[in-house]
Amino acid sequence: MNLEPILKKYDKGGGASRFHPVMMFKVLVYGYMTRTYSSRMLAKALRENVMYMWLSWNQTPDFRTINTFRGSRLKDIMEEVFMATVKMLAAGEIGLDAWTEEWALKDGQRALEAACGERGGVLKRVLRGA
Repeated sequence: MNLEPILKKYDKGGGASRFHPVMMFKVLVYGYMTRTYSSRMLAKALRENVMYMWLSWNQTPDFRTINTFRGSRLKDIMEEVFMATVKMLAAGEIGLDAWTEEWALKDGQRALEAACGERGGVLKRVLRGA
């Protein structure tokens, strides 16, 4: 996946970022996949959930940092990134474990729509090829 648009926003100077943008992006995507949308809940998961700890390299950004990253850094490109992720999943470019593949095949699109919540319209456009 091309993360250049996110990394370009950090090339403008102003000091070094404490948290790497790729790590922050991974945490947000995993949070959306597990239906954790709140920045406070994401910050709590980063302190308590082993999966989040592994994704974040055991770093714990504050909820304000997560919210600022989502609002200022990803504001213009979030839908594009989400669509690219779904396309990669549909094409099999992102590996899923066997259990997840079996679960997705049982209910197909319905399972994906349920996981996407209010972003189901984006998913439908991706699956149509728009």
